[in-house]
Amino acid sequence: MIDEREVLRSWLDLLTAANALKKSVDTRFRYEFGMSISRFDVMSALDRAGPEGLRAGALSQRLRVTEGNTTQVTAPLIREGLVKRSTDPEDKRGAVFRLTRKGEKLFARMAASHRQWIVDAFAGFSEPQLKSLRRLLARLDAPGAVSDENKDAA
Repeated sequence: MIDEREVLRSWLDLLTAANALKKSVDTRFRYEFGMSISRFDVMSALDRAGPEGLRAGALSQRLRVTEGNTTQVTAPLIREGLVKRSTDPEDKRGAVFRLTRKGEKLFARMAASHRQWIVDAFAGFSEPQLKSLRRLLARLDAPGAVSDENKDAA
């Protein structure tokens, strides 16, 4: 029988580590690029979508947020000329979001920094330990906890 207290402690440790790392990355994005991790996440999703971009609903689904939240985060990116919003040619009621050239260039710099920050954060682990960690996380019984969509993120 598994000790429920140990399960809860593990959950809290995982949450604490993930939140601390996310906060650290967000702080660095704000300091180095004047941008939040939420905006980086939007740009990352659009970068992965390629030139065809993403409809508003698909972008919200990838980010696992509401469409209202997506609108809030994309509005400043549009104003800054990093993201372009256009009417969906197949459904005039829908919007499609794409990175602009300026957005692509900035995202490439941000992604390189992000990659290095994460590599640095995990520097204390060996490759076998990292593989073990990924295997353990994949065993969590939580829908979408470790999805294929996020495995190759910038």
